[in-house]
Amino acid sequence: MTGDVSSMAAMSVLYAKAYGIYFIATGLAIFLNPTRIRAWYQGILNDKNLAMVSSTFAILIGSFILATHHLIVPDWHIIITLIGYWGVVVGTAGLVSDKVVQLVRGVVNNSDLIYRVSGIAWLLLGVFLVMKGYNL
Repeated sequence: MTGDVSSMAAMSVLYAKAYGIYFIATGLAIFLNPTRIRAWYQGILNDKNLAMVSSTFAILIGSFILATHHLIVPDWHIIITLIGYWGVVVGTAGLVSDKVVQLVRGVVNNSDLIYRVSGIAWLLLGVFLVMKGYNL
């Protein structure tokens, strides 16, 4: 990868396709079964080793995105870059301190309504990315 804008734009399309499908599937799961997703998140938070592994994966995935797609432009392509930054920041925070992980507990323990609204947001983001990725 040369780092020029055209190759990064091509990476944007690839990431939009992959993350679009991911966000659609995850959004549906969160919307349709918030209790199951909440229990899964609680399981991660209750197991320090699993929280550390999850944080490490978030950093790895975020770093990979940023290494192959660091495109800061005022259009939809920046969403992919922001996903990369999100993974690095959240993953690093999770590795640095147990207190940060515990702050997430408040979000995890939200009501089913909050989970369902989040699921719709994830689903809409996924549909948007799929539309951009597949040029629909």
